[in-house]
Amino acid sequence: MDEGLLSQATRLGPVHLKVTEISAALTVWRDTLGLALVGGDAATAELGAGGRTLIVLHAGAQTPLPQKSRDLFHVAIHVTTRRDLAHAAARLKASGLRYSAQDHLVSESLYVSDPSGNGIEICFDTPERFQRREVSADGRVTLIAADGSAHSGLEPLDVPGLLRDLGDSGHVESAMAEDAFIGHIHMRARAPEELMEFYVGVLGFRPHIRSRTFGMFDCGTGRRAHMIAFNIWARDELREPPPNAAGLDHFTVELASAEELAAVALRLDAASVPAKKIGDAIDTADPEGNRLRLVVQEG
Repeated sequence: MDEGLLSQATRLGPVHLKVTEISAALTVWRDTLGLALVGGDAATAELGAGGRTLIVLHAGAQTPLPQKSRDLFHVAIHVTTRRDLAHAAARLKASGLRYSAQDHLVSESLYVSDPSGNGIEICFDTPERFQRREVSADGRVTLIAADGSAHSGLEPLDVPGLLRDLGDSGHVESAMAEDAFIGHIHMRARAPEELMEFYVGVLGFRPHIRSRTFGMFDCGTGRRAHMIAFNIWARDELREPPPNAAGLDHFTVELASAEELAAVALRLDAASVPAKKIGDAIDTADPEGNRLRLVVQEG
């Protein structure tokens, strides 16, 4: 591993979200997306797949997260086959919920929000379709496909074509695929350069896209380049979320070893970033107040 960089084994763990009402949120997270309720109480609900917790809902928010608020843009649950994405699309279509679908060339994605305004992406990675990224002198980003064609990465996804992957049986799986995982988290930001300095310069992620023209910055690992992202698409319309709004409570970064966690702790201290050790975990926050917990992977 390169000095000061997180290992390729780094992954994202459970994402904790604030909601106004758990029962209402479950109609999306459980009943439509197909996550299993794996634990919780009157104030929380733990949801996951394959016995692993992916999302934890916390009751108590007083108002939904308004659009164009600095905070969570979406949390992305990745599936490992296109057929799994097709099942998710069929469930969304049957639910009557408003959703959208985009072809990013490097992935195919479905987007929906829960009743508290927390954005959700269901994503299937398609790296084999991608050849290279071109950035013009003025910062514009163009994606070049394996066949040489140019793409914006924001084309609409052919949902009817996706649904044909389910065949003629009409059967739709009601549950999220067991090997689904948290692939990335995406926030609306005010100062993405400062955020990148924290995630790259202090925590040790690798930079990926850094474009004010495109309006997005992201970072990840050598294995997964797009793990933590920030956009400035709201520009001057971006607002701070109201007090007690729904949105991100905190997300989890799972490191490969206790030695790596200790190295990150030293870098946080050297950068004078406030951090609190709780058991075997470190709680901290980025420059815009997005909270995260650093832990060592289990198993």
